[in-house]
Amino acid sequence: MGDTILTKTAKITYHRNEKLLYIEVFPGSEITLQDSKEHRKATLELTSDEMHCTLIVALGHIDMTAEVREYAADPDTQKYCIAQAICVNTLGTRISSNFYINFNKPDSPTKIFTNLEDAKSWLMYKRKEYEEKQK
Repeated sequence: MGDTILTKTAKITYHRNEKLLYIEVFPGSEITLQDSKEHRKATLELTSDEMHCTLIVALGHIDMTAEVREYAADPDTQKYCIAQAICVNTLGTRISSNFYINFNKPDSPTKIFTNLEDAKSWLMYKRKEYEEKQK
C-alpha cells in the first residue's frame, strides 16, 4: 500500500516501489481547473518529483472542462510522467479521454483501457522501457 491523499474529486495514491501513481476519480465528479491543480499538488507531494507512471481510474460519468484537459496535457504538468493509462467504463468518459489524447496531445504516452490489469501491465512495460533507456 502506498501513501494517499484525498481530494474533493479523487483519491490519489503513490506506490513508490512500482513508481505508480494511482488516481481514482470519484464517479459523478465534475473536474474543474482548481481540482486539477489540487491533483497536481498532491502528485508532487506524493512522488517527490520522481519519474512515475500514472493510472487514472475514471469509472462512471466524469466531466472535465477544456481548461482541465489543456492543463493536464501541459508539458510542465507532464514532466515527471513516464506514461499514463486511463481506465474507463462509459462511452462519455471514453470520448472525453480520446479527445484529450488526440486534441490536447499530452507529452507522455497515453492510452485508454477498459481493463485495470491491462492498463497496469502496459504502464509497467512503459516504465521498464523508460528505465532501459536511462542506462
